[in-house]
Amino acid sequence: MSLDIKVKTFGMAPEEDQLNEISDKIKSSHKGDILIFPEYAAYTLEGSQEAFAELSKMSSDNGLSIITTLNLPGHDLPFADPKENYNALFIFSRNGEVYCPQAKITPQSFEMRHLDESFPKMNVAPYSHLNQVTLRQNGKNFSAFFFICSDLYVLPLFGFNELKSEIICCPANFGNGAESAAGRVIEYSVQSGLFKQGFYCNTYQNAKQDLIPLTVGFESAYETGTTDKPYDKEEMKQRVRKASAVYPDDEYCNFKSMLKLTRQGTFTVPKSRSLENGLEVHLGRYETVVEL
Repeated sequence: MSLDIKVKTFGMAPEEDQLNEISDKIKSSHKGDILIFPEYAAYTLEGSQEAFAELSKMSSDNGLSIITTLNLPGHDLPFADPKENYNALFIFSRNGEVYCPQAKITPQSFEMRHLDESFPKMNVAPYSHLNQVTLRQNGKNFSAFFFICSDLYVLPLFGFNELKSEIICCPANFGNGAESAAGRVIEYSVQSGLFKQGFYCNTYQNAKQDLIPLTVGFESAYETGTTDKPYDKEEMKQRVRKASAVYPDDEYCNFKSMLKLTRQGTFTVPKSRSLENGLEVHLGRYETVVEL
């Protein structure tokens, strides 16, 4: 039996427009569905508070579960500082429960500090744990990890037996050009047997004529295939190294500036959250079973 998650995207836009598009997709879905959307259904504190209330209500009213991230403290996020906001993953269950099992480990420089006044203020704190989560659908449990966007960077830090699970989920907002590189990393993690299923979604942007869109939509689900080469940690390290670019935090002050790197086919990681700067990530566990 496989976990059934519907992969969705939305356009990167003002928060009200994003929430309206998400709402339309929820209303056109079916009772019992599990929907995963890209990160940041809302990205400011005020927008996230509104989105939290709306998504809580929509999940219950429509009888389905919703997965995305918001700029909020994690009410039950393990190892979190309750005084900090995170780019936190929320699962709004059809049964009325809301779970927060993970937060972003590698937020971009402009997420952590408001470096450009012309862009929205986020000011989220980086998170230090990668938590295994138990998801339950129709009475069956599935072990899972959530890698929020560039958190794919931390995959090579751990061995096969530490990460081996049934599900990998990546709700993302990769800049234009990085979405395919990230997809190849996720695909390898599933095809090599580290995970049995993968779910990955990225935002899109409707840019004006002659302008490069900041993001390109991606909706994909992956199933374990047959391979002659089982998972190899060194192979994963090489793939992530090729797919990622570490940058000096202060040199890229907004999302648009990231295109210089993402258009080269790499997703971005700020130096302050990089291995060369001594990044430490601890494996953890979200103890509550998430009822989908």
